[in-house]
Amino acid sequence: MFKSLLIAAALLAGVFVSPVTAFACEGGKVLMEDNFNKLNRAWGVAVDPKLERIDGDGLSTDYPPGTVKRAISQWGFFDNAVVCAAYTVSYRCTDADRCETQPYVGLIVWGVDLENYYAFEVAPLVGIYSVQRLQNNKWLTPVNWTALPGNRKFAAGDKFELSAVMKGNLVTFKVNDRPVIEFEAMAPEGGSLVGFEIAAAQTGTAKSQLNLSRYEVRELTAESQ
Repeated sequence: MFKSLLIAAALLAGVFVSPVTAFACEGGKVLMEDNFNKLNRAWGVAVDPKLERIDGDGLSTDYPPGTVKRAISQWGFFDNAVVCAAYTVSYRCTDADRCETQPYVGLIVWGVDLENYYAFEVAPLVGIYSVQRLQNNKWLTPVNWTALPGNRKFAAGDKFELSAVMKGNLVTFKVNDRPVIEFEAMAPEGGSLVGFEIAAAQTGTAKSQLNLSRYEVRELTAESQ
């Protein structure tokens, strides 16, 4: 989905190391949580033992280029809520001429099904994000790939948290509780489904190691708005 912004030179520009942070999803009462000690069937996906594993560290992958996994939960519908997910990403480019793209992870919100949703996507090693919309199985890009505030990047293996504070048709996407972008959209009536994305680099030969260790949905409170 993104190529030209992720040229090999980005790998040589340096990475701002971020300290490991504890999972600290804001908001009130927990409405849904998953530590991925096992794969809950409500996600509607299976584990590929050749590429994925589930253990005490969560859902971990060893993906070849071009591999993407998307899942939308069937726990319930959420409207005014806070959604959070904790990830790590590791990737080592083995051929700079073939590493235009980088692994990315995403937080899916306002989902109806796997053909209709919004996704806040972050490529942490090069510090860029986007907001994508899939509508009737056709991609739109409300917010094109751009640098995270402060040109923030993460080192390989750093744990970080993506979150979305949803209120009506307005959402604030955050990384480690720091606002990235406020976005107005078309939220489904009666609440929406939520989910996650994990995606390998799209080109090159190196595999991508991604990990999803925690997912929560919490009540929206005055403090979290």
